[in-house]
Amino acid sequence: MNNNDPLHGVKLEQILTELEATLGWNKMGELLNIRCFIDNPRLKSSLKFLRKTPWARSKTEILYLKTFFSDHPAGSLLIDKAITRKRAESVKGAEKSTVFSWSSLKDK
Repeated sequence: MNNNDPLHGVKLEQILTELEATLGWNKMGELLNIRCFIDNPRLKSSLKFLRKTPWARSKTEILYLKTFFSDHPAGSLLIDKAITRKRAESVKGAEKSTVFSWSSLKDK
């Protein structure tokens, strides 16, 4: 099976570990503006937050792709496809998480 997804088989913990080693928490927080990387960053708490927050995980995975796959021969095409897919996934995840809505007064 030929899988062109550069994130296939890469665990979130590996992504965070490699980004932290290369960029550091400060730079990750500066680039992504995600609080778990800015305020007392730790691997365990960041993993917990990213697993529950699709938009933040998507931004982190895109940073990983841009950091480590931008020199890949087909890198920009792979990154563009992955970005499009991750954005679609995070939108779907955001739609599912909105379960509560106020009823309007006109309906009553």
